[in-house]
Amino acid sequence: MKTGVSKAELIKSLEATLKLTREKIACLDLRDENTVVIYFEGGYTRVINIACNSGIAIIRDVCKYI
Repeated sequence: MKTGVSKAELIKSLEATLKLTREKIACLDLRDENTVVIYFEGGYTRVINIACNSGIAIIRDVCKYI
């Protein structure tokens, strides 16, 4: 990750952006330093491994599972 930007900040910003797409995303949760969970409206979830990822790789991985 780029100095000055935490994974939590990146995930929160990505969550706000993805909600604007109307893809029925309820929220993104940084479960730990290596895992993001996508919560969809209706209760469906996706767990994503983001271990050792750069910021752009995290964005790609999350978007791949939408």
